[in-house]
Amino acid sequence: MSLETGVEITGLKQALSELSKLDKSARFKAAAKIKASSPATLDNVRQQFPAQIGVSMIRGMGNKGRLGYSKAKVDKGVQIMVGGRARSGYTPLVTLVQKDAAAAMFSQAGTKNNSQISNLLGSVFGKPQRGLWRSRAFIAEQGTADITRAIDEVIADANRALQARTAG
Repeated sequence: MSLETGVEITGLKQALSELSKLDKSARFKAAAKIKASSPATLDNVRQQFPAQIGVSMIRGMGNKGRLGYSKAKVDKGVQIMVGGRARSGYTPLVTLVQKDAAAAMFSQAGTKNNSQISNLLGSVFGKPQRGLWRSRAFIAEQGTADITRAIDEVIADANRALQARTAG
């Protein structure tokens, strides 16, 4: 009769934690793999933002400054983030975010109040949630499948690395 022991990683947070213990660069490579896992999702979300909105967010800023709307900055701001802020008792493993301030303002203007800019954006582009949320059906299908596949690969890589460490 022989005795065998083993360790297996079951979740993304645990996998990233173990990768950090084994090799710091492996954790960053795993996060990069997850972030790059769904270019189709990112492209679909980027299409929800128009090339121009017809107004500058703050008078005189044009395409410059933090609140200047620029399609190139908007597209760069759409990102997949590993982790996220805990809400309603759970912490997300992966979050789709818009990091550009002008794009976030375009998307959300008018959610809580009615200002001239929110009324203008509403009449031209529709109700608030004009950006990321318009792609939620596509994200739920294609994005979830791509990201889940990448997460499974990261967990498998972490398990292999942990097994090699415990065997050696």
